[in-house]
Amino acid sequence: MLLYITARIFYHFTMKRFPPFLLVLAVTACAGAKLEKQKKEIEELQTKAGSLYSQIKECAGEAEALKASKAEIEAKLVELEGRSAAAEGRVTALSKSNKSLSDAIGASKDELGAKLNAIVADKDDIARKLSDALKEKLALERLKTIYQSAREKTGHELAKFKEEREMFLLKLAGTEAALKKSGEARAAALLKTREEMGAVADAVLQDMQSGKALVEQNGDGFTITLDAGALFEEGSVKIAEQGAALLGRLGAALKPLTAKVLRVEAHSDNAPFKKGLLGGYGGHWELTAARATAAARWLHEHAGLDPARLSAAGFGEFRPAKPNDSAEGRAANRRVVIVVSPPNLQ
Repeated sequence: MLLYITARIFYHFTMKRFPPFLLVLAVTACAGAKLEKQKKEIEELQTKAGSLYSQIKECAGEAEALKASKAEIEAKLVELEGRSAAAEGRVTALSKSNKSLSDAIGASKDELGAKLNAIVADKDDIARKLSDALKEKLALERLKTIYQSAREKTGHELAKFKEEREMFLLKLAGTEAALKKSGEARAAALLKTREEMGAVADAVLQDMQSGKALVEQNGDGFTITLDAGALFEEGSVKIAEQGAALLGRLGAALKPLTAKVLRVEAHSDNAPFKKGLLGGYGGHWELTAARATAAARWLHEHAGLDPARLSAAGFGEFRPAKPNDSAEGRAANRRVVIVVSPPNLQ
């Protein structure tokens, strides 16, 4: 192989520089002189050929390496092409998925808006409820403070109440005894009042039977109701004859009751009152006041009752005993009432 390359190199440098016929002449003429020179050139060429061989060998190695690198690059290129195709497939799939997602987002945009509005409304409702809860908490704290204060106050008041209760029980024990004694005294007083009322009723029994008088017990006292028509002359404040007899019997029964006071009350019905008549009185009020005074004065002047025990009051038509819608009711309202009672009740 090396000899072949050397011959080729020699042919290259000789055949191309000199024509063949000149070469023969040159070889013949200069065979001796130039032989050495040619040998040297051949040696140089051989050296160069060896160098070129080495370079060619290196180039062949590099070519093999490049070939192997090319094959590796081609394999990588195939791999990259496959990966590129796969990537394009993924891109296509992602594009489709992205479109589907966009469509879904567009379709659910209104729904999401509605949900967002609902969430905002819930948030506002929660905020209101939280505010109400805080207000309620503050109110409860205030109530707690008030309750604690009231509890402390109640505790103090309870202690005070217990102390007062003990004092009250002590007083009650004494009061029960006093009440017992007072009850006995009151019972005796009521019994005495009933006896006094019985004596007065016996004095006017005939008048009670005829409906001109009525005696009724009233607690510690009693009342004597007299028909005004039986006491006074019609339309006047002058005591009638039968009225004087009635007041005489009544005064005799009342005179011994020195522990009692007497209030003479005169009443009337609501019949129309003609002013200027009946002594010039302005109305029933003035007339009843005059009649009460006249009866009280008669009891003092003719029955001998102490005037300090007597008083008079005229009530006109303002305290009717019965409705004035009938003749019977109006007759019952025209009356004189003598109230007999202990001084402390008047």
